[in-house]
This record gives sequence, C-alpha cells and structure tokens, in this order.
Amino acid sequence: MRYVASLPGSLAEDHLESRGMWGAARAKTETFLLGYVEEPLPGHEMYQGMMSIPYIRPTLDGNHFVVSLRFRCMVPDCEHSHHGKYNTMPGDRPRMYNTKALVEANDTIAICEGELDAIMMELCGIRAVGIPGVQLWKDSFREPFLGYEKVYILGDGDTAGREFSAHLKKELPNGVIVPLPPGEDVNSFVLANGAQALRERIS
Repeated sequence: MRYVASLPGSLAEDHLESRGMWGAARAKTETFLLGYVEEPLPGHEMYQGMMSIPYIRPTLDGNHFVVSLRFRCMVPDCEHSHHGKYNTMPGDRPRMYNTKALVEANDTIAICEGELDAIMMELCGIRAVGIPGVQLWKDSFREPFLGYEKVYILGDGDTAGREFSAHLKKELPNGVIVPLPPGEDVNSFVLANGAQALRERIS
C-alpha cells in the first residue's frame, strides 16, 4: 500500500486527472489501487517516479491479493532509452488485467489494449479485461471468454491495434471487433466524445 499512499499529489495523479480518471471518477478509479513509486521497495529502484499498476485477483472471501505489478513512465516526452513506456518486472509472465470482470460480467465482456483503457471502460460501465498488446496474448487466455454471448474487441486505432483486434477475432468465435477512429484509443475516444458515445459504438 506504500505506492497507493504516495499517489496523491504525484505525477501519476496528474496523469490520471488528464485522462479523465480522477475528479468525479476518483472513487471508482481508487478501487484499482493505482500508485506512485516515490520510495521504491527493494528491487523496484528502477521504477522510481513511475505509476504502479497492480494486477489484482479476487479471493473467495471477498478480499483480494496482488499477483503482479507493472509500471508506467511518468516523465513527459521521455525517450524511454533505458526502459519502456510500460514496464514489466523481470521474469514475470504475461497476465490479463482486471480479471474480476470475468466473474462480474453477464452475457458480454470487452477486451482492450492495456490497463488504463480497461479502467476507462469500467468507468463507462462496461466490464472489460486489458491485454497489454497482441504479443502478450496467450492460448490459455482464450477459454474464459468462450462462455460469453459476445466479446467486444477494442484495439487501438493504429496498425498494432488493428493487428491486435484481428488476432483476437481469430481466437474467439464470439468476438466482435469494435473499431476506433485512426489514432484513438479507448481513453482518448471517451475524452473526446464521452462515455455514452463509447457505449453506443459498442451496441
């Protein structure tokens, strides 16, 4: 919880504010336990100054535990010469983000690129799981989605995003691609057009 406590007043809080995930949305966003690495834990020194993004798994007794952390660089216009924009801890395996959506959704669920887009979709009232790019999709991810009537796939509006959507469509017979405008992702689309526009685009 050290990183969660360091979020207020940090660059990470400013970033969430700029992406429409703070202010009125703060209470919901806080449930994802995003944080800021002000004083790194041992082994996290390379992530100092980054946003921490925990991968949370629910427990049968209604609690949760953190199985992994990812980190997002907060330096404006950073060239990411020694790290990525998003960073995974060495040796960690690919995971789905926000898997609690799999047990909370009814007939439909959405898959999008990345953790923050999944959070934005949840803020819009759409149950969503995040996959950090097509390269991190694993065959074992497929089965949990097969029981849904429809799985909406929202890749970013660029070449990589279109490849992401096309790959998932091949994997999921119930997949429905929801294209985003060129250059847009879920977050930027909602900021420009509103949550209702996203819901209408999906429906």
